[in-house]
Amino acid sequence: MVSLGSGQAQEADTLWKDLFSALTVGEDDDVFARWLEHETHSWVPGEAWELVPIPADEARLDAADLANVQFLPARQLARDLRAIIQAKDSVTRRQWTSLLEAVLRLAAVAHVAWLCDVQSRMWQCLSDALDAKGPVGEAQAREAVFPKHPQYMAYGAKAQPGLKDGFSGYLGARLGINTVLWSLHKAGVPYEGGFSSSHDVAVLCQHVRDNRAALSALETRQAFLDIREREARAMNCKKGIGANMVEFARHVLGQRDPAEPLLRGYDQGYLLKRKGAGTSSPWVVSLGPVAVLALVHCALAGMSGPRSIHRLGQQLGAYGIAIDRHDIAGNDLGHQLRMLGLVLDSPDAESGMLLLPPFSPSYK
Repeated sequence: MVSLGSGQAQEADTLWKDLFSALTVGEDDDVFARWLEHETHSWVPGEAWELVPIPADEARLDAADLANVQFLPARQLARDLRAIIQAKDSVTRRQWTSLLEAVLRLAAVAHVAWLCDVQSRMWQCLSDALDAKGPVGEAQAREAVFPKHPQYMAYGAKAQPGLKDGFSGYLGARLGINTVLWSLHKAGVPYEGGFSSSHDVAVLCQHVRDNRAALSALETRQAFLDIREREARAMNCKKGIGANMVEFARHVLGQRDPAEPLLRGYDQGYLLKRKGAGTSSPWVVSLGPVAVLALVHCALAGMSGPRSIHRLGQQLGAYGIAIDRHDIAGNDLGHQLRMLGLVLDSPDAESGMLLLPPFSPSYK
């Protein structure tokens, strides 16, 4: 994600090194962190940690796509990592790692949801190409493949149905794309290009249109429909990869539920929590206190003074979470913001609330 969300390879390398340096316990860390580092090294002697560089062949977006794609969770993560690194000197190491973890949890699931969305859109392009339609040229392909303002979850609503639909769409897309590629190969006109840019998608769609007769003779679309029907449980995320993806999202975003009652408040960086006390209660989108601190800090990074609550809505939207800023004042997020001292209620401000930087002097 660091590689994908950075403009240049040098940018990605610099951020990767800065993150490694921040994770390293140095003389600027708090006393407990340095003591614990010393103790663990005495228990398990060995060489010091060394930086593992980003592989030279790591996936990257085409320069034209990176410049024009509006919604890219990996790019937002790259910005937020820089902001979180800057906050290290303002908190203890334990607090800082919790802030980092909260951002990583949200970004990881948003990135997976984005990848599924892109794959689903790519399959729609190929499906249209089978009907002599689909994007023509790089610009149209970019418009069709990359989402602009997607909403994978809504604040306060159940999280799993929307994510499950996205994962199911990915499985269908994976099946459809492979069916088309194998059919082209079987017809003797295999596609030899790549798949990693809007230009590649446009070329592939044109290749499909040029060979529609051969694909129709092989009944490519019917083969796709037959397999999808035969594997309905897998397509609906009831088993296999889809079920694993749903569990991944729930496990990463959901609040930990330890068996020990004394540890129930341990996880404060969650993004989902159960709506009720029962184990069968649905998971709804709701931020823990640490997640709120992290996202407010990232939203105000590089700014001085308070800003409209709209900034937090934009920050959540960059990861695919929809929220109406007018609802914040009355929901649990507004309550969390007030409890943490992160807002200034003002009747003159938009929505009556201004965000305050969490790691700066308080504004009176």
